[in-house]
Amino acid sequence: MSPKTVRRSISMTQEMRDRLALLVSKQPRDTTEADLIREAIRLYLDNRDDLIGSRKHFQKSLQDRLDRLESAFAFHLNVLVYLLATLEPEGSPERIADAIIAARRDGETLLAQMDAVRQMKAPKR
Repeated sequence: MSPKTVRRSISMTQEMRDRLALLVSKQPRDTTEADLIREAIRLYLDNRDDLIGSRKHFQKSLQDRLDRLESAFAFHLNVLVYLLATLEPEGSPERIADAIIAARRDGETLLAQMDAVRQMKAPKR
């Protein structure tokens, strides 16, 4: 852990102070109020999705990138599936164009189905 070089003074209600003291009493012997306050601030900062550098912001931006990659992957997979389905000895460039058009047309439906499955598997909050 990096050295603590910045000091801050805070005010709190007596109720907050009492609750903090209760939490400290339930922690290992070397845990201080300052340790718990730092942990609370760290959790708060990490869970802000609007704060660049926070874990929540990183998770959100990573999820956005994964969603875009999944969409592109689904499209290309659709193209391959349609191409395989149209393979015949008399295949032609028109069939490839038809496969790409069909993949573009049906890609949104497949993505919607994938999203529905993902939502069904997502834990309830």
